[in-house]
Amino acid sequence: MTKIYTALGLMSGTSLDGIDLSIIKTDGQDHLSLSRNDYLEFSNSLKQKIRAIKNKITSTTECKKVINSNEYKDLSKEITMLHQESLIKAAGYDGGNPIDIIGFHGITLWHKPADKYTHQIGDAKLLKNAIARYKNLKNSKIIFNFRENDILNGGQGAPLTPIYHKALMKYLKIVDPRLIVNIGGITNVTYLNKGNIFSTDVGPGNCLIDQWIKNNFDKDYDEEGKISLEGKVDENIANDFLNKLQEKTKNKNISYDTSDFNILEFNRLKPKDGAATLSFITAQVILNFAKDLELKRIIICGGGRFNQAILNNLRKGNFEISLIDEVTSSQNDDRVFELDGDFIESQAFAYLATRSFLKLPISFPETTGVKKPCCGGLIFKN
Repeated sequence: MTKIYTALGLMSGTSLDGIDLSIIKTDGQDHLSLSRNDYLEFSNSLKQKIRAIKNKITSTTECKKVINSNEYKDLSKEITMLHQESLIKAAGYDGGNPIDIIGFHGITLWHKPADKYTHQIGDAKLLKNAIARYKNLKNSKIIFNFRENDILNGGQGAPLTPIYHKALMKYLKIVDPRLIVNIGGITNVTYLNKGNIFSTDVGPGNCLIDQWIKNNFDKDYDEEGKISLEGKVDENIANDFLNKLQEKTKNKNISYDTSDFNILEFNRLKPKDGAATLSFITAQVILNFAKDLELKRIIICGGGRFNQAILNNLRKGNFEISLIDEVTSSQNDDRVFELDGDFIESQAFAYLATRSFLKLPISFPETTGVKKPCCGGLIFKN
């Protein structure tokens, strides 16, 4: 009989808002059940520290210098201990059931597949030592550094979630052609049809919108897209941006870092018009990818699913737009326990960590452009 593992995934994405945490039960293949989700928000002070150190890096060489600095080491310790706080709370302290496997992604500091380099902030050794005194965590296997092996084998190192998307759709017994879209800082897509899978990053998700809103309105994000809804889209600027992007992405697996985009070319727009234009762009990169596919339904997850300006623009395409929170099993109309669009990636890293532990591939030529199906993630050993 196949062993079922209790796995915990920790994910902090490119939006830099906090730590998403999920507990699932899985065999790393077909068995999947969702147990718990939790979230720990970063303080404004920590967000500023992360942005400050990221802003110092414009090349792989600079990143390698930064990670040897005391500033980086202090930040890595602070972030790691917040992950410890988050997982101890979610795992129920000593009264909880044992966690077999922990997927610890960390925060991406720099990601450049062309240089065969990626680096995530976080210290697996420190995390392992910090949880060792808790009886339900002391024997947990910590899996980290998920992206490097894919890059070293010719892949883009991202997106890594598609194999989980495939498992999740099987769990929901949804078999029609579908496009699963994660709108985080970067937007990535997974296309599933007749057992085939293809995935890629398609462009900016929330990263440019968030930066624009911070610079112009001193808010962290455009809540529900309210500011964007009050602006007017500048289609000329939007189309210039989209045309340049499309030249790069045609028929390729591509991985983007937030540093690949900036808002300079939008600076001549009025504040609300800039927000509207950036929300339009986020929707349009998805529609541009989807337009030639055999496809009726697009399923949205990630923080961008709350932006009504993005959703309104998506609904101008010829697709059924569903939020993953509202998706039901094709077998009945009941909502699925713990299916929450904020936690798909943390669930994914619990699943990926289990596959890593079992030495199963987590990336594929069709998902990252890697040369052949590739294992990833390192198991921390004392």
